[in-house]
Amino acid sequence: MKSILLPYLLCITAANGQSPCDEISFVDRAGWGAREPTSITNLTRKPLSFYVIHHTYQPPNCYDDASCIQRVKSIQDFHQLDREWADIGYHFLVGENGKVYEGRGWNRQAAHSPG
Repeated sequence: MKSILLPYLLCITAANGQSPCDEISFVDRAGWGAREPTSITNLTRKPLSFYVIHHTYQPPNCYDDASCIQRVKSIQDFHQLDREWADIGYHFLVGENGKVYEGRGWNRQAAHSPG
């Protein structure tokens, strides 16, 4: 998944004082068929002082909606079933098809950024 998109969007937003998010296609959890988390930890402090950008190379890249949805599901399977985490580890995932897939979302603590 492309890891450069989110920093680019954050820089554009900061520089222009406007959000390019209207141009982004978001896929919510229902849209990619997410399983329910086994538990939820809500973020208690806002705004966040930093953001974590994480790149993954497994499973292989995806370039269309069906393969990207399968990739996000595969990552959730790995995180929940193999790692025994409460949910997919990330807030959002970006597919090579240009779509942003909701992981845990904005208001929940993710596995890759505890505390």
